[in-house]
Parts: sequence; C-alpha cells; structure tokens
Amino acid sequence: MSAIIDIIVPVFGTVAVGWALGRWLLTADGLRGLTQVAFYSLFPALLFRSMAKVRLEALEPDIIVVFFGTGLLLYLLLMPLGRALGMKLGDQAVFALSGTFSNGVGIGIPFITYAFGEAGLVPLLMIISVNSLIMLTLCSFLLEIGSGGGGGGRLLAKLGGAALMMMKHPVIPSIFAGLAWAELTALVPGLGMPVVIDKVLQALALAAPPCGLIMAGASLAHVGIKEHWQSGAVATAVKLAVMPLMVWLVGRYVFALDALWLTVATLNAALPAGANVYLVAQLYRTGVGLATNAVVISTGASIFTLSAVLLLLGVQTR
Repeated sequence: MSAIIDIIVPVFGTVAVGWALGRWLLTADGLRGLTQVAFYSLFPALLFRSMAKVRLEALEPDIIVVFFGTGLLLYLLLMPLGRALGMKLGDQAVFALSGTFSNGVGIGIPFITYAFGEAGLVPLLMIISVNSLIMLTLCSFLLEIGSGGGGGGRLLAKLGGAALMMMKHPVIPSIFAGLAWAELTALVPGLGMPVVIDKVLQALALAAPPCGLIMAGASLAHVGIKEHWQSGAVATAVKLAVMPLMVWLVGRYVFALDALWLTVATLNAALPAGANVYLVAQLYRTGVGLATNAVVISTGASIFTLSAVLLLLGVQTR
C-alpha cells in the first residue's frame, strides 16, 4: 500500500496538475515549447548522468530480448485482430503500436525514479533505447506500405530514413553517449566530468521527472477523447493487462531475470500508451483518432492497473 501512496499519488497528481495547466493556462504553442525544453535539455541530462555511471558488463541484454520479443510478438498478433475489426493496413499498424508501445519517457522515467531511484533507470533506459528505435521504425514502415509508399527501393529508403529519424531523437543518443562516457572514463585514468558541468546536468536532470509528468497531463488536456473509441479501448486492455502479464511470464520463467530488472520491465509494460503513438499517427494522417483514444484511455486507466501491478509485484517503498 505504501507504493501506491509514494508512487501513484505523486506521479498522477503531477499529471493532474499538468492537465489543469493544459486545460486553462498552457496553449498548444506553450505545450510545444515545454516539450522541446524537456526532450532537448532535461531528459538528455538525466539519461546521460544515469548511464554514465554504468559499465557495459553490468548490463543484462536478456531484458531487451524479453521486452522487445514480447512486444513484437504481441504487435504481430494485434495486426490480424485489427484486420478482423475492419481496419486497413495503416490503421492496423497504429492499433498494434497502441497496444505495445509504452510512455517510457514522460511517465515511465518519473515512475521508475520514484520507485527505485537510479538503479531502476538502467534497465528502463536499455528498454527505451532499443524498443523505441525498432518498434517506431517498424510502424512507420508499415504505414508507408499502407499509404502506397512506392516500390521496394523507395520503401527501403523510407525504412532507413525512419530508423535514422529515431536515432536523431535526443533521448536515444543521450543513453548511448552516457554509456560511452562511462567506458571512456574507465579506460583513461583521472578523466571525469568537471564538477561545474555535472552540477548543471544535475540541475537539469532533477527537473526532468516533474516536467515530463506535467507535459503528459497537458497533452491529455489538448487531445481529448475522439469518436469511435472502442478500438482504443481494446488496445488499452491489451496494453495494460496482456502485455505486462506476458513480459512477466517470459522474464520470470524463460529468462529468469534479476528481480529488480524483471519488476522494471513488467512495470514498463504496464505503462499507458506513449505519446509517440499519436505523433506517428498524426505524421501519416492515419488512425489519429484511434491513437488519441488509446493514449487518453490508457493513461486514465493506468492509475488503477499500475496500482494493481505494484501490489502484485510486492513493491515496497518504506
């Protein structure tokens, strides 16, 4: 019960503050500016500092196999389900992404930080770096095909362009830069981050979690529920119930992950659909209403499902 009070209440309380700001004070342009500040300064500082303390040999690649393998399998299962519901290929791709892609940055980083501190960020950031790159690229590729993106050569070029676009996102390079710095400082005796620079990075990093939650709440205020919400509700059920259960089962019984890493992977799987689902749908003008509904419904419902997952996993904060 302490986990609900110490994690759920502050996380979603801050999201509620963001919603109120977005509803009555923060304009669309203001939200866009806040998002740029968060993704281009605050989160990169947090991710870099967190991964700069980690050596490569301390990482467990199995967590990537567990999370990405489960997510990819579920994605491929959701595609024919979307087709059975009467969706075209592009809508199927967005539907499948809505049921498998977590809000690992805006909500996940604050959530895991409040629960486990920096120790929990290491497995989370491993998942974010690989899963975001591959899943968003896959969805973009399917959307290109669905929109009649041209012949094989052009599709391959689009696939490469989508992957490059994901690598240019400030979140992923910051993770790899932190890991590279950790290895470099281990190889070069006496090399370290100057104190004054680290203080700047620390100040920015401390602002990242609350800013991300406010950004998530304000985004909800600006999008709202669209018509034909049923498919979004189905994607939400898969995202919040089926995916975390599958990740836990595979991580527990197939790969025997470390207890903390298994807990972080399961909680990340139980997070609501990420805002990138909506952004990809908007970019291709396909399944925008579906993606919007999935993000909004899953964020609201995750208050209860994340509380249940915390209790079932026995997470304690005191």
